[in-house]
Formats: sequence, C-alpha cells, structure tokens
Amino acid sequence: MVTGRCNFSCIFCHMEGYKESRIERLELNLDEIRLIKRAAEELGIRAFKLTGGEPTLRRDLADIVSILKQGGSYVSMTTNASLIHRHLPGIVDAGIDHINVSLHALDRGAFEKITGSKMLDRVLNNLRLLRDHGVPVKINFVILRGLNEKDIPRIIDLAAELDAMVQFIELHPVGKAVKTFKEHYLPRWRVLELLEDRIVSIDYRLGLHNRPIILLDNGVKVELVGPVGNFLFCAGCTRIRVTYDFKLIPCLNWEGPPIEVRPRLRGAKSFEDKVSIVVDAIREANRLRKPFVMYPLGAKIPVPRKRWRTLRLGLPKSDGRLVFIGKHGDYHLRKYLEEWGKYSIF
Repeated sequence: MVTGRCNFSCIFCHMEGYKESRIERLELNLDEIRLIKRAAEELGIRAFKLTGGEPTLRRDLADIVSILKQGGSYVSMTTNASLIHRHLPGIVDAGIDHINVSLHALDRGAFEKITGSKMLDRVLNNLRLLRDHGVPVKINFVILRGLNEKDIPRIIDLAAELDAMVQFIELHPVGKAVKTFKEHYLPRWRVLELLEDRIVSIDYRLGLHNRPIILLDNGVKVELVGPVGNFLFCAGCTRIRVTYDFKLIPCLNWEGPPIEVRPRLRGAKSFEDKVSIVVDAIREANRLRKPFVMYPLGAKIPVPRKRWRTLRLGLPKSDGRLVFIGKHGDYHLRKYLEEWGKYSIF
C-alpha cells in the first residue's frame, strides 16, 4: 500500500487487510520505498504491486514506479483508474508492467451503489487511454449477487475491445464486506455457468493462488480469483503486504498486530543498517504466514452446482498439470475428464 486515501467508497473495501486510519502524513516516503526495494532484492523478491487506498492520489507515483523498477523488477498497480490520466505518460516512461483496473459494473446505477462514485465514464475513458499508451490491463471485477451479475458478459466484451484480461473475484468477508457478504456473495462457479458455452481451454496460473485461467472464444483470458473456503488458493499465496505507514502483515485475514518497521529504524546510522533491519522485519513477517484456509483432511469439500464437481480436487504441478492423488484419485480423474472433456490439461 502506498496510500490509505481513496476517492471511492466501495461497499466491500478491505484496505488490503489493514484497519488503521488513513493519515496522509504517515505515508511511505521515497527513501522508505528505496529501503523496501533494496531489502526485497536481498531476499530475492522481484515483483511489486502498488495498492491502496487509491495509488493515483500520490503525486509522486511515477517516482515510486521508477524506484521499484530498478534492476528489472516487475511492477504493477491496482487502481480505480479515475485519476490515471494525471500520471500518463509518466508511469509508462517509468516502466509500469501492467495495471489492474477495478471496474465492478457497467450499469451506471450499480457502479454508483458499489463505489459511491459517479465517475464511470471517466474510468472507461481512462481504460481506453491506457490501451492507447500500450499498457497491459487486467480488469478486476468482484462478482456481487443482486448488483452486477448481468454485467459479466458485458465486461467480457469490453475486455475484447481493450485487449485486456479479466479477473473475476469472489467477494471476500474482510473489511466492509463482512457486513454485506451474506447479501451479495456469489461463488466463482457462477462465472463458469454463465460462460460455459464460450470456453476454449482451461489452464492454471501457479504460484499466485493457483488460479484457473480460462480462454474464451473471443480471445479474452479470464482468471478466477476464489479465496472463499479455498485451501488451494491459500496454499499458492506468496505475498507479504507493506502498509502505507510502513508496517508488515502476512495476509488480508491477519488478525494479529502488524510488524512496525519505523520504530526499529530509529538510531540506525547508515542506509545499509536500515536495509538489514527491513530484511529482518520481512523475514519475521514471513514466519507468521500460514494458510487462512487449511487443507480439510477428512472434511467434505464444497462443490459447485452442475458440472464443475472436481475443479479443486486436482493438485497443480509446476508445469500446469493437474495431479489427482489419494485412494479415490482415479475416480476423480475420470470425473474430471467427463466434466471438462477436451478442456482438461495434463
């Protein structure tokens, strides 16, 4: 997180798992971002995602991207895109690799209810501006029962127009979404049901939540981001989160106290001493990591409606294959082939 501020007020905002107040003067400064970058390099971390709040409220966004890009790291950002025009072409010149644009409705009324904003046209214009600047885009779309289900096919068409990917995301009961979860939760299988006749192939993105990737008949790639009750999702998580006021948390669902880095830096005499302190803090945060959803040995696994009964029963291998194990492995393999047919990947 590079800021806790936001110009939207989304009904499911989770503030990246952080619950403190949003005070601009406490935001990470550029020297602290240089510390994070250097410490990450020493630990072999080569990918960074800028989040918030809304990152485009930072006036020095291009400088942040430039710092993190040094040495060839991969830098992406999640934004509501309402202010992205203020940072173009600066962030492009700085080397931004891709941008996730949060767009959860194309219906004007639904957009306003979800985001508390009337800037749908601005967001759509800025999406096209990103396309014109050659920036790869992923559209983040949280599926919400009673609010945006009918926009799922329309988002696919928009992605085809923009040459963008789409991430359909389950509503996660974190932050504000705790209050609205029962009312608006839709399982990720709903996307499969709506797009069933348009699926060309299915693969898995491994190492980042073990996400299914679906190729559709118009060339659009869809990722299903399904954290709810999904032990494979948690098992594939590799993230550490840095809050806007320089604290570390291991997970959106983390309930313990954050690791405060700034107090540890007091009295450090050199940049290298500070880097060493940040390295130790990251290692400490990493030791706190554990799957929020544990593998349910002996428990019944929730299954989707209709034909997708075995999607989560195959364990992804590093080359993308699914391996079915256990005494019922052969049975699940046969069911998988029956249900997915030519779409299955081995």
